[in-house]
Amino acid sequence: MKRVMFIFLILIMSSICLTACSENPYTGKYESQNNTILELSSNNNCTIINNVYKEAFYTNGKYVIKDNKINITFENNELNYYGVSSLNGEFEGSEIKISNSLDNKEYIYSKK
Repeated sequence: MKRVMFIFLILIMSSICLTACSENPYTGKYESQNNTILELSSNNNCTIINNVYKEAFYTNGKYVIKDNKINITFENNELNYYGVSSLNGEFEGSEIKISNSLDNKEYIYSKK
């Protein structure tokens, strides 16, 4: 009986460790100084919420992260605040620096 309980306990502990290790550390909400919000979900979908104007504008896309670099791709028909089909950026600690090739500006998003 003790042996079964010990094996059961090991299985529970290993499943907790595996779920904690499989979480994406990049997911969450990031906010820029002009109240634009970037939400990264765990299924590689993202949403940019632009609150600069009276109404909020939502833009959906997909992201890929490799070697602390992020590439956000928007759908072809989707209008977005930046006017481009994709954005590139880099993670630096809890911030993302995204550069827009259209206007040569850099946007910094901090994790909330």
